[in-house]
Amino acid sequence: MGSHIQDSNAVMTSSAPVRRLALFDIDGTLIHTARAGVRGMNAAFRDLHGHEDALAGMTFAGRTDRAIVFEAFGQLGIDRSQPALDRLRDAYLAHLATELGHPVEGARVLPGVAGILDALENHSDVGVGLLTGNFERGAAIKLGHFDLWRRFGFGAFGDAHEDRRALVPIAIEAAEAAIGLRMAPADVVVIGDTPLDIDCARAHGAISVAVATGPYSAEQLRDAGADVVIETLEDTDALLRVLRQ
Repeated sequence: MGSHIQDSNAVMTSSAPVRRLALFDIDGTLIHTARAGVRGMNAAFRDLHGHEDALAGMTFAGRTDRAIVFEAFGQLGIDRSQPALDRLRDAYLAHLATELGHPVEGARVLPGVAGILDALENHSDVGVGLLTGNFERGAAIKLGHFDLWRRFGFGAFGDAHEDRRALVPIAIEAAEAAIGLRMAPADVVVIGDTPLDIDCARAHGAISVAVATGPYSAEQLRDAGADVVIETLEDTDALLRVLRQ
């Protein structure tokens, strides 16, 4: 987890030294899955523990899968052990792939995603990775469904910790393994759609770019303290300005 996303990307080469890390959130930032993850996790709880709609009333935006599962365990009186988490995760991942295969209105790549990723391929001084609450294999399934997984060379994932704040140093370590350079938090740009994305960046002195394609408005994201707020990733120039500072 957090070291290398794909063997083919284990060593990233570039014509210029990497000066910035761009760390993208997934749900609400890159894609909408039309709640395939919620349906898949509810199905896993049903299969393993006999509880229908186990996640009812819970909030998900910006949280790690690990935190979500452990909260549900607590509500249902299930032991918060690593083996129990592993069993639930594996059942969830099997259901997630099935749920993504069902056509559901609203499941899509979000505006501007292809454009910014294409643009960043031409900026070898920016390392492009993920910082997401998704389990690593869940991230691969979701992004693979939309042919985006191959676009990222490293990442930090929700398997590693309940607290999203802990993922920033994990992402920096993963980037170091991938590109051979140790980046300072001040050279990291966290791109996400929730106040928790903003919070995890600010906790380490990283730069936060908030995109209003998730459940929060641009005004709410500004109030949460984002350094830069954009409506969608179609505002390629604004994001590139931050990454090239």
